[in-house]
Amino acid sequence: MKTIFEPAKPYFKLLGEQKVQAGAKYRLMTFVVQAAIDDGLLLLHNMTKEMVLLSQEEQAVFEQRPTDLPELISHWFLVPEEHDDCQLSLQLRNVARLMEPKQTNITGYTVMTTSDCNARCFYCYELGQTRRPMTEQTAQQVAEYIIKHSGGEEVSIGWFGGEPLFNKPVINHIANRLKEAGVKYSSTMTSNGFLLDAETVKEAHDLWNLKKVQITIDGTEQTYNRVKAFIYKGVNAYETVMQNIGHLLAADIAVTIRMNIDMHNADDLERLAEELHERFKDDKHLSAYLHLLFEDNAKRVGACNDDKRRLLMEKMRLIEDKLEGWGLFRRHTYEPMIKTGYCMADNDGSVVIQPDGYITKCEHYTDSHHVGHINQDGFDAEKIAYFKEKGTMVKEFCRKCVKYPDCMFLLSCPNFEECYPEMPQLYENQLREEMKLMYKAHLEKGIEA
Repeated sequence: MKTIFEPAKPYFKLLGEQKVQAGAKYRLMTFVVQAAIDDGLLLLHNMTKEMVLLSQEEQAVFEQRPTDLPELISHWFLVPEEHDDCQLSLQLRNVARLMEPKQTNITGYTVMTTSDCNARCFYCYELGQTRRPMTEQTAQQVAEYIIKHSGGEEVSIGWFGGEPLFNKPVINHIANRLKEAGVKYSSTMTSNGFLLDAETVKEAHDLWNLKKVQITIDGTEQTYNRVKAFIYKGVNAYETVMQNIGHLLAADIAVTIRMNIDMHNADDLERLAEELHERFKDDKHLSAYLHLLFEDNAKRVGACNDDKRRLLMEKMRLIEDKLEGWGLFRRHTYEPMIKTGYCMADNDGSVVIQPDGYITKCEHYTDSHHVGHINQDGFDAEKIAYFKEKGTMVKEFCRKCVKYPDCMFLLSCPNFEECYPEMPQLYENQLREEMKLMYKAHLEKGIEA
């Protein structure tokens, strides 16, 4: 048995080697994924993050009498039949979380330049919320807050809205002040892309240190213009956004296209994928991914029963395969790290600053659950605790999911139930493909050495 990736040290140090139990019947731990390759069989343990290769001879033994490979027991690939895999995973993650060093500086900032927007998407989660821009005075205070709380470390800023470019002057103001103060920073942006003309892209590159923009496109020209419902009249918004994507790519700024998918636009998104390929083919800075739009917005986009959901996910898989074939869809690279946090909401080093200077931990909470203000020191401990409260395993099929060691949700998160019976198998299939890529990279690294 050859080790391709070592187990994550915190977990394996806590676990130690598993002792053989006399007379016990063994099985693969739930979190182990197999991937057959020409050289034998890869086994990835998604709890300990260890990946090993069984030679063809060892594979034959594994398929007949796996316990004849004692290292699979000592390294927790095999466990007694009655073993509670999920309970062990939870215990280890809780201990690993306690061992993490405390963060004292804030280096991640989501800055909402405005809660207003130039589009009127029917599914927007910000519908009904107060529309207000950040003032220049507040922008000055935001910059000073970042300077004071970053502790001299490099800062990452995510420009957000509404549509962040609907109030571009405050972006320039903050960026200029940080540059003046010698704060090292880079930024990303979530935008509809309509206002990213050539002049703005030059500012973004030269002053904002903009590295990546996420732009949502929900279909081809006719569908897009109907769904976005921009406030401008007599303008082909779809073509404007496509041209602006070209400006960003020419400036070496990465663009990620988010394609919100439901039963109403699945076929149209397939055509959009082809258009993106034809228009921007071979551009290494462009990528695209699909996001399921049902359930969370069921009242607005229509409920989705099991049969429709399965059909939708099959369409989603087919589109992703096309995008991947064109180099536009890049599956998440497997990270052999213990996941102890969910997102910025439970991360002490990240905050969301709203247009009025109030601070929250999640952009989904703009009119409530403020944890502080840029003009005040410290945070509301009770509100911070609210955002950090975690849950896990809400459905029975979770117990059989290989993603379980990495899967958690925050009780405050409005999207925490976005999981369905089909997803565990999809995740396992994805992980299997990632294992093959990881092994290929391992071999190439060995050749280079």
